[in-house]
Amino acid sequence: MIKIYREKDSPQADRIEAEFQDILLGYEREVLTPEEAARRFGTIDSLPVITNNEKVVSGDAIPGYVKELQELMRDWQAFQGDWCYVNDLGDVC
Repeated sequence: MIKIYREKDSPQADRIEAEFQDILLGYEREVLTPEEAARRFGTIDSLPVITNNEKVVSGDAIPGYVKELQELMRDWQAFQGDWCYVNDLGDVC
């Protein structure tokens, strides 16, 4: 399960959650203080922190990870039906 740990007032975390909602990604949210996050995660860059099972992502790694999740969800949605598809290379089913 994907989980975002964030401060109550965080424009960066608000943007991340908006992206999750745009791609219809299920996730949980937990509000923490920076001190609580340091106790829970040890040395992290800063809040917000995203976890996915054992994977922990924070700081400058977040945009790349969110992009990975967007691509995963796009692929997941593309292959979930019983219809034919054309991918970016023009290949069909």
